[in-house]
Amino acid sequence: MLNRKVQPEIRQIRNIDIPDIEKIYLDNGVPVVITNTGTEDIVKIEIVHKAGKSVEDKKLVSRVTASLLKEGCGPWDAETFAEKFDFYGAGMKTASNMDFLYSSVYTIGKYIPHIIEPLSLMYREPRFEESELENFTNVNIQKLKEELTKNEVLSYRLITESIFGSSHPYGYNSYPEDYKNITIHDVKDHFQGYIGTDNMYVFLSGKITDSIIKTVNEHFGQNQKLTHQKTYTSCDIPPFHKRFIEKAPADFQCSLKLGRKLFDRTHEDQSVFFVLNTILGGYFGSRLMDVLREEKGFTYDISSQMDQMLYDGCFYVTTELSGENLDETIQEIYHQMDMLQQKKVSAKELEMVKNYLSGTFLHMVDGPLNLSVVAKTLALIGLPFSALQDWIQNIMDITPEEVRRCAQKYLDKKDMVEVIVR
Repeated sequence: MLNRKVQPEIRQIRNIDIPDIEKIYLDNGVPVVITNTGTEDIVKIEIVHKAGKSVEDKKLVSRVTASLLKEGCGPWDAETFAEKFDFYGAGMKTASNMDFLYSSVYTIGKYIPHIIEPLSLMYREPRFEESELENFTNVNIQKLKEELTKNEVLSYRLITESIFGSSHPYGYNSYPEDYKNITIHDVKDHFQGYIGTDNMYVFLSGKITDSIIKTVNEHFGQNQKLTHQKTYTSCDIPPFHKRFIEKAPADFQCSLKLGRKLFDRTHEDQSVFFVLNTILGGYFGSRLMDVLREEKGFTYDISSQMDQMLYDGCFYVTTELSGENLDETIQEIYHQMDMLQQKKVSAKELEMVKNYLSGTFLHMVDGPLNLSVVAKTLALIGLPFSALQDWIQNIMDITPEEVRRCAQKYLDKKDMVEVIVR
């Protein structure tokens, strides 16, 4: 009979079998990354260009371009274009982030020939109409006004601006006038200058057949389009300790963020800081959750996070809480950081964190769609697919002393920026 008073034995995961990830090239040299592990006739296609905020010539233009891409192309207006996907039950979206502009489509494999045609035409002959730009501007200005009533949004905007600078691609914030300043010529210039075949990636995941690959090559591999080459300008703001306080637009809980500039995913300290961050506030059993939620009851949720872009990154602790507990919470966060600098993590705690991370690694490679996210990350930062196995092994081999040295290097109070919205 099962004794429910005794917990099951915890077995450490010794090896993670990562399915094969294939990389091929279209006729025009565009790389295609394939995770062909699907058993159902489901296919995800992603088209990615290095055309995000980091190459913008004008604020917000990458986001506007991504949105207007799907608002009609060639002979089709926005409604007709959308129907080309809706008719086959395909889901399509376009978006941009700090470094990349992308589109993604989910569909059934047998419908690929019908889906590829409008998808490829979207990149060859986008319409970019004034009326669609006007609609986008009006809608997003209203959304922005609503977002700016949220303390958590305000604190995130303030800490990224404080870390990277208000004029840096990773640090600038959007305002209504920025939307109003975008013209249709700006959108066309961004499309012509930064969306081409020399900075393009294709990602295929699901049940991928030779026929699908052939169809993709016929529509995306037969033309050449070169883009502008733009050099990334590094953030020149050194780490410093400063507190920024902003008045909240309404009487909500305080939003606190506390952090510093970090590094990109290829940095030599990536693995050990990943473990350090998990211990501090990266999962439900973390030190910050244990003390500030479970023990003191100051907040419902507190976490520490790593935001890593193509060229840089930042680290921050984030929480929302009552103003009366704010000072003690900040003191406790620094106390936990100091403890990690002064004392080695116990072997028991480190093993628990590694076991937790092992479970997340299994989830990362479970199924073609999850695996495609990992493959995409590695491809876009220029690492071989074998780097995933190396990274996992590095994490499993990390010692308590390495964690302490990393904390001493990156968790010093003098390097932290504090942001409070109250």
